Amino acid sequence: MQSPINSPDPIYVGAPFRLALERAILALEAGAARDEQALPLLDDPDHRRRQRLLVGCQLLRAFRLRELLARTELRSERAG
Repeated sequence: MQSPINSPDPIYVGAPFRLALERAILALEAGAARDEQALPLLDDPDHRRRQRLLVGCQLLRAFRLRELLARTELRSERAG
């Protein structure tokens, strides 16, 4: 038996949830790009190391959310 996370079956979501997921992905990717641009401005090697870790974590989270997004399908809206 597969866990729900590894299941190939689609995950049915509403439009507001899918939009929130898309926005979260874009925010993480934009934040990673912004934080990566700040790297040359940091003098302390430990600060640069932590900044690189931050960027890596943001990109990993965005990647995982993109994988989730790829599995989603919009629920059909029922009338009445």
